[in-house]
Amino acid sequence: MSYQVRHFQPCSSRFRSTSFHSVAPPVEKPAAELQCSWVWPPQRPVEQPEAKKRKLCPKAAAYLDPALWKFLPDDLLEKVAAHLPFPGLFKCRAVSKRLKEFVFSEKFQEARACVKSWDVLSPKSKYLLMFATIKGENMCTAYDAVGNHWLHMPPMRGLDPRAKDCVAGDGGLLCFRNVNEQGAVTLFVYNPVTASCRELPPMHVGNSMTQHTWLLTHMIFNRFTSSYKLLVLTKSMQCPQACAHMEIYDSLTQTWTIDKKLSVIERKYKLSFAPQVGACCDNFFYFVAKEGILRSSVMGLVVYDIYEGVFREKLLYRCEPRCPGSKIEVQVVECKGTVYMVVREDDPKGTKGVSFCRLNPSKELKIEDAVLFESFFEKWGSVFPNYRCVSVRDELGLLLYDKSFQVLADDLSDELKLPPCPFQGLDSFVPSTKLFSALPAFKCNKSLSMYYATQNVVSEAHFQPNAAAVV
Repeated sequence: MSYQVRHFQPCSSRFRSTSFHSVAPPVEKPAAELQCSWVWPPQRPVEQPEAKKRKLCPKAAAYLDPALWKFLPDDLLEKVAAHLPFPGLFKCRAVSKRLKEFVFSEKFQEARACVKSWDVLSPKSKYLLMFATIKGENMCTAYDAVGNHWLHMPPMRGLDPRAKDCVAGDGGLLCFRNVNEQGAVTLFVYNPVTASCRELPPMHVGNSMTQHTWLLTHMIFNRFTSSYKLLVLTKSMQCPQACAHMEIYDSLTQTWTIDKKLSVIERKYKLSFAPQVGACCDNFFYFVAKEGILRSSVMGLVVYDIYEGVFREKLLYRCEPRCPGSKIEVQVVECKGTVYMVVREDDPKGTKGVSFCRLNPSKELKIEDAVLFESFFEKWGSVFPNYRCVSVRDELGLLLYDKSFQVLADDLSDELKLPPCPFQGLDSFVPSTKLFSALPAFKCNKSLSMYYATQNVVSEAHFQPNAAAVV
C-alpha cells in the first residue's frame, strides 16, 4: 500500500519535534497466543536455576540477548529504531545500554523527524484526521476510507510546538489554534506535505479568550489561485447585547478584515450563535443561528456569499421542534457536493429523533431524506452521546464522541462499521469547538491548563494531500 512507503529526506525546519504523537491502530493477537499468555488463577512461580529457565523459554532468551544487538551496524540500528512507534521505543530502551543512549540522543531525533513524509499518502483520497488531547498528551490518527482502516500517521515535521487544537482544514491545509495562560489566541496554518507553517497576524477583534467566545472557525481553499480564506466568528463575553464579529483572513493580502453586514441581519432577526462547525459548497458558506427571544426554539442557517462578500438578507431553511416542549440542535455538513442539515430533537426523557435534510439552494427549500426515530437510540438509554455529522466513504454519518468512535450511516440499512479507532476506552470526549465555551472567563492563569488536564479534547478535519497549497 502507498502509505507504507518509507521516504528518507533531510529535515528542513527548525521545529524538529512536534507536539502531536502518531497513534497506531490496535493489533489483534492470535487466539493461540492469547490462550497461553494468561493463566487463571495465578500460580506462584517455582524457583529454578538460570540454565533451566533458558531451556523453558528459548525464544524469549534469544530475543532479549544483548549479544545479538552488539554487532548491528549503527546506520541500520538508526533506521530500525526510527520506524518504531512510541510503545516500541520504550521496550527498545530496555534491550541494552547502547540503545538506551541512542533513543535519548540528538541523532535519534534527527532520524525520527525524517522517517516518513505526508506526501506518501494518496492525493486522490480524502482522509478523516482525528486529533485528541488525552491527559495532556496530543495524539493523531487518520481513517482511510479506501482501505477501511486507521493509519499510523507520519510525524508532523515543521509544525510549531505551540499549536494545540486543530480547528479547521481544507485543500491540504490545517489550521491550529493556541491559547496561552493569559487567554491570548494565536493561529497557525500548516501544510504537512511541504512541512511549512505560518503564524497568522493577530485579529482586530476577538483575539483574547478572556473577553470573547469563539463560535466558529472555517477554512476555504481556492484551488485556482492556491490561496485560502479563514473565517472566524467570535462573540463578546463582557457585553451580551453586542453583536458577533465575523473576521476574514485572506492569504493573498495577508490581512484581516471585519465584515460589518452580519450585525444588520443579527439585529433584525435577533439571532444568537452557539459554538459549531460550518459548511461550504458552491462558493456559499453556511452556519447555524437561533432566531428570536420568545421563539427561541426556531433555528435556521445564515448564508454567506464568499465571492461577493455579502450575507443573504434573511435566515434560511428555518425549522422548529415537532413536539411541544422539545428542543432542537442543528448541524450543517457538506457531502458529495450537497449541503445537509442534521436536526436533533430532545425532550426531558431523551432523544426523540435525528433528521437528515438535503438543501435545495435554487428554491431555498430543504428535503427530508431520512429520520432516525426514538427506537433507534434505545441501546444508548435516555442519553444519546455527543456527535459530529461527517462525510465518510462519500456517505453522511454521525461520529459519536463516546467511549468509542462509531459512524451511523444515513441509509438506515445498517450501521457503517468502521475498524476500532485508537482513541477508545475513555469515559467521554469534549469537541474542540466547545472546549472554551464552558469557561466564562479566565479568572486565574491556571484555568486553561487545568481544563486541558481534566478533559479529553477531540477534533477532526477532512484532509487531502496537496503539495501546491501555500501557507
